[in-house]
Parts: sequence; C-alpha cells; structure tokens
Amino acid sequence: MKKILTVIAVIALLMGTISCNDEPKRGDGVFTVNTLMVNHIVNINNGTVLGIANTHNRLTLDTVNHKASLELRYNDGSDKTASLSDIKATAKRYGFYELTATGNAQVKDFKGYVDFNEGAMRYTYTTTDGIRVISTIPQVFFLKTHNKITYNDTTKPTSMENVMYQFEIMPANQTAVVKVMDIVHAKDVKHFYNITATSVPMTITPNGYSFSGQNINTIATYRSWTDSIGTPKTTTTDAYPFKTFSATVDLVNDTLVTNFMMGPSATVAASGRTYPNYTAY
Repeated sequence: MKKILTVIAVIALLMGTISCNDEPKRGDGVFTVNTLMVNHIVNINNGTVLGIANTHNRLTLDTVNHKASLELRYNDGSDKTASLSDIKATAKRYGFYELTATGNAQVKDFKGYVDFNEGAMRYTYTTTDGIRVISTIPQVFFLKTHNKITYNDTTKPTSMENVMYQFEIMPANQTAVVKVMDIVHAKDVKHFYNITATSVPMTITPNGYSFSGQNINTIATYRSWTDSIGTPKTTTTDAYPFKTFSATVDLVNDTLVTNFMMGPSATVAASGRTYPNYTAY
C-alpha cells in the first residue's frame, strides 16, 4: 500500500507540478518545482487563526551542491511573497532533503523538507511581524500509527501498527477527504485496503485541524474471508460509513489522534505522527 501511495505521489509531484518552463535540464542535478500547497496561518502575537488557503511555492533544489532557493507565497490580510536564496539542503537519505535557512528581512525560523520518494513537502516559517505559516501539500498523511480496535460484542479487541491515514485538506469548503488504509475488521472478517470519506467537516485550530461528524458516507475496498482457514473472496467495493468520526491533526507537534466507528460494530482509537517521523532520520 505504501508503494502505491509513493508511486502516485511521485508522479503527481514530478509530472504534475513541474511546468514546461521549469523542466530541469537532464543530469545537471538542479530541479525546479512550482507546487500546489496549503498554508495554515496564525498570528502568534495573539493566537488568532488567520485561516488556510491554497498557494504555490516555487522551489529550486541543487542536489549536487546541497543548496536551494524558495519563493514563498502567503496571505496575512494581503498577498505577500518572500524569497529565500541561501537554503542549506541536507540529504538525509536518497531523495529526502532537510531544508534550513537563517532567513531574511521578511522571514525567520525557516525549516522544511522535500521528499521525492513520498512526494511530500513542508515549509514552516514565521514572518518578522509574527505571522506563522505552515505550508504543506494538500495531503497530510500518517505512515506510522498505533490502532486499537474494539467491538460491540465478545470479539477480542485487536491492535494494529502502521495503518495509514491521509487527510486531503479542502480550503474552499473547509472539509477534508479522509482515507484510512490497510486496516482489518476482525468481527466482519474484512481486510480494508482503503475506506474513503469524501467530505468530512473540518475546523481550523491554532495548531492545525480538527475533524468531527456523524454518519459520514464512505466507499470502502476490501477482501473478506469465507472460512476459518482464511480462503479469500474477491475484492469488493461497498459503502461502509463512519457512524461517528473525530480526529485532531496537530501540525506544530506532528501528531494525529483519532477515534471513529468503522461500520456499525467496530470502534477504532488511533494515534500517530505526521510524515515524516523526524525521529527516524
């Protein structure tokens, strides 16, 4: 499942976000991408949430000399652009670069990363007048999670590690597309490849997003078993609503906490860290 997500993300990043004019010369180690992102904006002087909005940030990355430049776009009541030209790009592993910079007259406390393996980017910075911006790709996802699944009968509770969660932020209507991937329902004897809710209500918080709703429609793709030795049926796509759903995504501390009813009989309590798990690099 992770490989599938990786392929889709990398194709979207390297094919969809590099314009014809920005296409890098082959073999020179310099890449320019103009990427669709979502800005989460807070005035840290008074804690006021200024909102979220789609934007494009233009990154030029020199993988040979380990440096980068960025054109950052944000809005704190009016459109602003800030340019950073002397960014250190430290290779943490193949295709993954940690970005640091001292800042300039507009921006301070800049840090970020770009991961061409997972198709992920994030930039965090504060303007000199106290506006904090956390800029992510629209899909905030979690690869490392701990999940406890309980049931409404005598079915033994189960635990699962590394169920994948993805929250695609939709600023225009303040909802999210939520995907839960690679999770097992022991009572129904179903292995879900993905459960997708296309419109989950979202609230913007000072640290990120909270999600809450009831009877949320989903489309689920799963395989089920017909007997005790695990003979699988064919893959099935079906409705499998979240009877209740709540989640908190903390972009400041890179954490997820969620609790939801998977169908009518299973309750999932999960926690994890946003990608990347910085302690792993």
